Amino acid sequence: MERASTVVRVTDLLRQRAERYPDRIALNIDGTDALNYGDWQRRVDRTAHGLLAAGVTKGRRIGLLYGGMDWTGYAIAYLAVLGVGATAVHLSDRLGEREIERRLAECQVSGVIHSSPLRPPASFSGWTAELAELDSGDETPVDVPLAPEDIADVLYTSGTTGPAKAFTNPHGNLTFGRGPEGLLQFENPTPLLAPMPLGTTSSATTVAIIAVTSPSALVLVAVDDVERMAELISRHRIGSVMITPWIAMRMLAARLGERYDLSCVERVAIASAPLAPALSRGLLKLFPASELNTAYSQSEAVPAVVVNTFDPARPGTLGRAARGTGVRIADALGARLPFGEVGEIQLRSAAPGRHYLDARRDAEVRIDGWIRTGDLGHLDEAGWLHLFDRGDDVLDGGAGVRVSSLAVEAALYEHPAVREAAVVAAGSGPAAVVVLEDPAAVGELPAFLAELLEPHQLPVLVEARESLPRGITGKVLKRILRQELADR
Repeated sequence: MERASTVVRVTDLLRQRAERYPDRIALNIDGTDALNYGDWQRRVDRTAHGLLAAGVTKGRRIGLLYGGMDWTGYAIAYLAVLGVGATAVHLSDRLGEREIERRLAECQVSGVIHSSPLRPPASFSGWTAELAELDSGDETPVDVPLAPEDIADVLYTSGTTGPAKAFTNPHGNLTFGRGPEGLLQFENPTPLLAPMPLGTTSSATTVAIIAVTSPSALVLVAVDDVERMAELISRHRIGSVMITPWIAMRMLAARLGERYDLSCVERVAIASAPLAPALSRGLLKLFPASELNTAYSQSEAVPAVVVNTFDPARPGTLGRAARGTGVRIADALGARLPFGEVGEIQLRSAAPGRHYLDARRDAEVRIDGWIRTGDLGHLDEAGWLHLFDRGDDVLDGGAGVRVSSLAVEAALYEHPAVREAAVVAAGSGPAAVVVLEDPAAVGELPAFLAELLEPHQLPVLVEARESLPRGITGKVLKRILRQELADR
């Protein structure tokens, strides 16, 4: 087919890898099963022809319902959908039937590719197929013309402040800044451990960006098993680890360093949520030869990103804007605020924009070419960005004073017994909900906090629980905590 694309596509990046390194491992699933670039490309082509034969055309929305460790099936199905110009809607088996039904309807999905034994809800009226049913055997390249604005994915936010929101991800955004050789996310060619849940924005990024641009083989492992993560790190001498804050907390709580040699790790990458300084220091002790890299953005603002290497001497900063990223602090009308003054963090880049399916929501987050994150922070004169708090999580300290829930949580994590902490507004004032290594330590926390915080920052309630409510990516669902504590 004649080449007519006007954008670098993920499938282009995969084909270049397959032609140059056909036998190199792309995905190593739990250290037991592997997919190399050559086989990945061939199976994508065979599946793409199967999709075309099934009537899947450019712009159709196709659900990918995957879970467990079926990364091979997911990676093949995902890139085959992109290869025919259709749009992938990522669905996790952890979502529950009602939420899957909502997303299928909201995205107007016409067909679902799923792993066995998963099935879409019975109410879904479109076609369904397992990957093997779409294998045509035809390995000739499929080359559907695409423009930068054509939609590659419908993705969802994490849903920490309300129902998860759908947004579109154009091909030109997905591959922005990634040329023929790819963007080397990690300079270290040793294996990269990536424990991410399937069927999520995280798994989409892992497959469509990292797996086709990183020089490292990805070692994929279940997100719930930190013991297995440590085993694989030690066995494969993994040099880079990409984890969420929730995984980091569980690694620290499990004291993995007492049983495994983790000195091979040279880089730990964390995104998705801020990490308290005490936890960051703990990770550097757990991985003694590593540096800790963090990234800050918002789903609708990607690829605009603020990046940082954690420095204990500068624990509260999010870092500086990456190349191609604009960042400013503005008031509600979009006027830029002076250095040091707290306002809304706004981001922008030159990439084709991501857009919410909800047009009203989409209009609310855009102002003069900038994306409103809803987060509060300030810039210092050296260009370092400091996060005050998520806008929805800011606490009322009385007399018009704003209190950062993140600052209170950071103080809580300084106590050696605190494993998890969340601070929200309750009926009578700020409330701290904690998970403790020793439940009896809850009585120590008020006095402990009084030594670290100002009086207006102190929570009026400190409550210990066995666990905190979390979404499928591990973020605390503070909206649930607020509902539970509304009358307290």
